[in-house]
Amino acid sequence: MQKLLMSQFVLTTSSQLASFSSQPVPQAANLRSYLAQLSRSTHLTADPKTQRLGSGGGTVNALHHAWTESNKTPNPVRTLSQWIDQQQRLVLHAGGESRRLPAYAAVGKAFIPMPREARVQPQLPQPKLADYQLPQMQQALNGAGSKASVMVASGDVWLDFEPAEIASVDTDITGIGMRVSAEVAQHFGVHFVPKSQDNSASGHTRPISFFLQKPSPAEIRHFEAKYDFYVDTGMWLFSADAVQFLFKRCGWSDTSQRFTTKTGLPLPLDLYTEIGCALGTETKPSPALKKLGLHKLSASVIPLEAAHFYHLGSSRQILESIEEMQRHSPSVQRFFCIAASANSFTSTSRAAVWIEASQAATPIRLGGHNLLTGLPAQARITHLSPNTCVDVVAVAETAYVFRPYHIDDSYRGLPGAGGTICGRDAAEWLAARGFPVEKQDVFDLPLYPLVPASDISQAWLDWFFADQPDLEISLQLKNLSRISARQISEQINFERYFTQRSTGYAEQFKADFQRLIDQGDTSVLEQDCAALAAFCRNEAPQLASWLRKNRSAIAAAVRKPELQARFTLLLSELVEGEARAALTREGFAQLQTAMVTSRQLAKMIPQRSLKEDQIVWGRSPVRLDLAGGWTDTPPFCLQAGGSVLNVAVLLNGQPPIQVFVRPTTDTCLQLRSIDLGSSETVNTYDELADFRNPRGHFSLPKAALAMAGFLPEFFAGKPHRTLRSQLKSLGGGLEISLLSAVPKGSGLGTSSILAATILGALNRACGLGWDDLDLYNRVLGVEQLLTTGGGWQDQAGALFPGLKFIETQPGATQQPSIRYLPTQLVGPDILNRQLLLYYTGATRMAKGILQEIVRDMFLGRAETLRTLEAIRANARHLYQDLHGGDTHAVQRAIARSWELNKQLDSGTTTPEIERIIATCGDDLGACKLLGAGGGGYMLICAKNSESGSRIREKLEASPPNPRARFIDFAISPTGLQVTVS
Repeated sequence: MQKLLMSQFVLTTSSQLASFSSQPVPQAANLRSYLAQLSRSTHLTADPKTQRLGSGGGTVNALHHAWTESNKTPNPVRTLSQWIDQQQRLVLHAGGESRRLPAYAAVGKAFIPMPREARVQPQLPQPKLADYQLPQMQQALNGAGSKASVMVASGDVWLDFEPAEIASVDTDITGIGMRVSAEVAQHFGVHFVPKSQDNSASGHTRPISFFLQKPSPAEIRHFEAKYDFYVDTGMWLFSADAVQFLFKRCGWSDTSQRFTTKTGLPLPLDLYTEIGCALGTETKPSPALKKLGLHKLSASVIPLEAAHFYHLGSSRQILESIEEMQRHSPSVQRFFCIAASANSFTSTSRAAVWIEASQAATPIRLGGHNLLTGLPAQARITHLSPNTCVDVVAVAETAYVFRPYHIDDSYRGLPGAGGTICGRDAAEWLAARGFPVEKQDVFDLPLYPLVPASDISQAWLDWFFADQPDLEISLQLKNLSRISARQISEQINFERYFTQRSTGYAEQFKADFQRLIDQGDTSVLEQDCAALAAFCRNEAPQLASWLRKNRSAIAAAVRKPELQARFTLLLSELVEGEARAALTREGFAQLQTAMVTSRQLAKMIPQRSLKEDQIVWGRSPVRLDLAGGWTDTPPFCLQAGGSVLNVAVLLNGQPPIQVFVRPTTDTCLQLRSIDLGSSETVNTYDELADFRNPRGHFSLPKAALAMAGFLPEFFAGKPHRTLRSQLKSLGGGLEISLLSAVPKGSGLGTSSILAATILGALNRACGLGWDDLDLYNRVLGVEQLLTTGGGWQDQAGALFPGLKFIETQPGATQQPSIRYLPTQLVGPDILNRQLLLYYTGATRMAKGILQEIVRDMFLGRAETLRTLEAIRANARHLYQDLHGGDTHAVQRAIARSWELNKQLDSGTTTPEIERIIATCGDDLGACKLLGAGGGGYMLICAKNSESGSRIREKLEASPPNPRARFIDFAISPTGLQVTVS
């Protein structure tokens, strides 16, 4: 089995921010915490100030810097090649001078704040571009397999795509491309590949014929008859050999383990113009590149048919791209307000405006196509004309630098030779203000004053854009300390910069919660409330106090049970000790109460529907979950719907879950467990209501009996005074015998399926009139009564036979839609030969795991929700793969299912489980532990039948423990069956 490697994130940003990140100050600590949340292993670095390296040289420099830093740890990796082979790495280039996007030059493109109005899910309290780039890139890198050593990506691009489409790569250099029009492609690099009639090639590698940098539409159409073309998205995958080639090209010596250049830095290299244009079967690399071994490296492109490409490299692009992200929204937002109060600004145009970390004492009018960033409340700005932008940056201890600019200023070029200032020719602008016209790049002209916030005025802003500027203001500004655009990034006070933004976010959240109280707008709760709680604890304690003070008013305004629970758990994150525990219990109870009292779980009046000598016999298959597990669990499925693919199976030729119900003349309920050899007699309502402990032998039948109407709170008629009187009215009691031929913690859905089988038997014995859908919902109610949580896939897996894909829509009513699948890939010739079921002998109860992950679902933790979305997407891919009959793709989806389960809960696997996997060796195509808890049964997919035989021989010869064994299994043609003697 191809083992997926944990990736390290290497982020290039501005040298100033990289330096600040290590300082012992609060905002630097917050930055380090953010980087740790982005990836378990994050390295922040910057390009050298003294030399431009290009995308290739910058990649080599970033990797070299990360390797150098790793060698300062207790376990250094001695050579670069060994370090490259150690794990996968993602290099995101987000630094540079950012001349076309001056507002974010100092922090780097990855830290561009994203508006919550962009409808990008899951929402985050302080979303940044990297929050949306990185998860998809990391998943794609993992999916590309161990051949892919390094992914390189551009920080000012967000490629929105389905990572599960990226198949394992087997080439050294692999580009990620997407289909666009020739008119769009002309602005980028373009991969040309041989024409294909296969429309299902998305996500799979195709050989590159040649690569052109920014070809004209006419050139593209010239080649279109023979070639498909895909625009370069800026994402590339490199094998370890390809990475070492890049190092050699940049002057690296393996012998001396250093760069043999005069500066000690890598030689400049552009990946796209030099390396990209040298790739392809119809291209001959230059003699220099051939000498270094480029011709020995294979190349391909992975085309993505349904991806979306957003470029955020300039001020105008940031507005256009955020608008485009809303393409499927019923109403497109153009007023983007981030870390600021929207009430302080008004727009007089339908054109987009961008306000970030800005305050105003009186409302500011915006004319459209404006960016307003960092404006302090003491400034005296009244309006911005169309295309006018203002950036105010904290420098030194108390000062600000005031920088107006035009939205299309590129901050590049000499005065009179292409350079512009505030949208005008720089030479004309300087002359009109009495400034010397120097032969110096506009990026280096000292134009922007350092002033107190109160000095920033509308008159000064008008002066920057005026045809005839006020000469008095010209004199004022000439006498002030001024710095250039380049120096702004160098002199920024990041502690003040980030504090200003934290304050803005806190005020924005307070306003959002107040709107919830006043208008019932719950959008503020539809985000990562775990991250919001962390923000309150670390950066906004005053917001935490305000939320606790206004708890009752906020709770009263929330209607949905899942959002009520989310707010309660948000509050629990803001306190400690018993207060935290009490709020946690309350949050879970809110959803549990809503589910067991929903109209699908109507109260019942049980009746005796058996003759005195009849016995009800219920028996069920178990289910093997192949993909989608966890998406079926409330509250996630209530908010997003669930998608699960599983199969009902018999074990050793029998349905392993069985229940017997017979009437008795005694006025009590007798419960027996055949497999556990235990029994209990229930005489009172109190004894029956004692089902809260899921580890009790008879918690399940007690909760099922309660759900069937044997507790007053679930009885539809006039309540009886005692259980004995109720049973007497029925003519006697019931004896319920249970048989589970699989152990607890097996991972086969035993508990839920046993609950469904008990309910099915009671349904027949007591004339309750439930159909399969009722049983399905009643099991959800039983699990809520037991406080185990849990989803619907286990009972759906057993109630409905065979191999099937089950989906539900968002909402309180989780009604399953069942689509059955062909079984040629899991038929008799495959089962127990290539597809094996192995009992590992190690069990794990799901309740604790469920509570941890369900808590994250309640809170809307972004990392958890992203993983759940990936799990859902994988289930849908497996559904398509099974229909297509692609064995390799099916195994890849099952392997991805296992990796995603481990991503959701790292405790899913153990050293013992990993030893079992290692024993299988190269014969293993894929595997996964079954169930929510990573339970005792493992599904093993051998590469072929011969591999299956070898795996069986190895594990039988060297079992991990005395209990481990292979289990024969077969697809069950029926689901739950209930018959009467």
